[in-house]
This record gives sequence, C-alpha cells and structure tokens, in this order.
Amino acid sequence: MLSMRVYILTDIEGAAGVASFTNDTYEDGRFYLKARSLLTQEVNAAVDGALEAGATEVVVWDGHGPGAVNPEELHEEAKLLHGRGSPPKLLLDRGFDAMMFVGQHSMNNVPDGNLAHTYSSRDIDEMRLNAVPIGEFGLRTYLAGFYGIPVVMLTGDEAACREARALVPNIVTVAVKEGITREIALSVSPAKARALIRAGAVEALKRRAQIAPVPPPPPPYRLEIRYLRAESADRHAKSGARRVDLTTVAIESDNFLDIYR
Repeated sequence: MLSMRVYILTDIEGAAGVASFTNDTYEDGRFYLKARSLLTQEVNAAVDGALEAGATEVVVWDGHGPGAVNPEELHEEAKLLHGRGSPPKLLLDRGFDAMMFVGQHSMNNVPDGNLAHTYSSRDIDEMRLNAVPIGEFGLRTYLAGFYGIPVVMLTGDEAACREARALVPNIVTVAVKEGITREIALSVSPAKARALIRAGAVEALKRRAQIAPVPPPPPPYRLEIRYLRAESADRHAKSGARRVDLTTVAIESDNFLDIYR
C-alpha cells in the first residue's frame, strides 16, 4: 500500500458556530471552550475524510495562538502538533503529500470576512508581499508550495473560500458560514458543517493530482507589515526589520524563508 501523508492546518475563526473574537476566540471568552470543541469536531471530520480517501498518516497543527484543538476530543488516528508559537517551517520540510486548512478566516480588511484578520486581530492591520495584500492562507500556501506540497482543501467562511480559490486553481472549498459583519455570521449547523467537510476532504484527496503546488512568486521579496500601533512597529524594527513609516516595517530578501512568518 502506498503511503499518503496529509497535513491539516487549523484555526478557530473559520469554524461554524464561531463568530465573535471576544466571546469565542480569545482564551478568556465565555464561549471559548465550546468554540474549541466545534473546531476540533470539524478537524475530526476532515481526518475521517482523509482516511476514507486513503491517507495513511494525518498530522494536525493547532495554528490558533493560545491553542484551539482539544487533544481529548481529537480523532484517535491523528497526530497533534501543538505548543506556543509556530513550529519551524511548520514541519512541512519533513515531506507531506497534501495540505488542508480547516477553520480558516480571510485576511484583514475584507468587508464580508467574519473574524477577518492577518495573524493578529489585535496588532496587525495589513501585510503585503511584493505590494500585493496577503494573509495567513497565502503565505502558508506559498510555504507549502516551496516544499512541493499542494494545498487541496480549505474550510471556513465564504470570504476565506474565495481567497483560496483566487490563489489555488482547482482547490476544494467548504463554506460553513457567511460573514455578515466582522463579528456576525450566518452559520450552517455544526452537524451539517462536519458532513460537508468530510465529503470535501474525500473529494480533495481524490483530485489531488489535479491540484498543483503554488510556489512563492519569483524573488526578490519584500514583505511589508502595517501595524495598528507604532509601538508594535518599534519592536519589529528593533529585531532587524526596516522601518517604512510610523506603523509599517519591511523585510527584504531573495530567500522566501527569510520573509516567511
């Protein structure tokens, strides 16, 4: 039997039933534990679909800052990559056959993006790669492409799905909610979301050969990060980034790994 290793990158903001930063996604939110469970069950649905489609190993990275995947609820056949911060290169340099995003949100400043933000909802206004706005999905898809890994599925709100389709031809997207405002959403039921995600994962891996990896654009690279506060730009500038203006810094390199975050 041929092996097929699948990497699932998760975030909490794109899960059905999750709509508010304060109540749902911040670790002191009154519904945070419930939101974690909702996200974990969507991850389990993706794992079920991946296994049904022939995956022999599934690694799940908990990509939400304070942690969102509940290990006690996680699918027994999945391995969990977790801890504070991002693992180096997300461990994608260890070799995977496909990558999926579950619970993904759109980049910041998207009008219909529920819980839209770019890495930090409290700190970053916008990021641009070579003058083009980019979010977490874009940078992480380029990282996967750097290692020759196709991104075959994204689940989240409709705005995140639209962002994915614009970057990755033939990607399978599963919209589990519609953003009405940044903190109001129209979600399908959790049970419906899980059924859609499981079916989407099966379809995505079946059409894996038709979904090419998306490598980073040609160098040189310039990643601009515009913060909401000058103090944040101060801190980044002190760590080696070039100051552009009061709230913006830039990182420049010919090596994509130098500018990836």
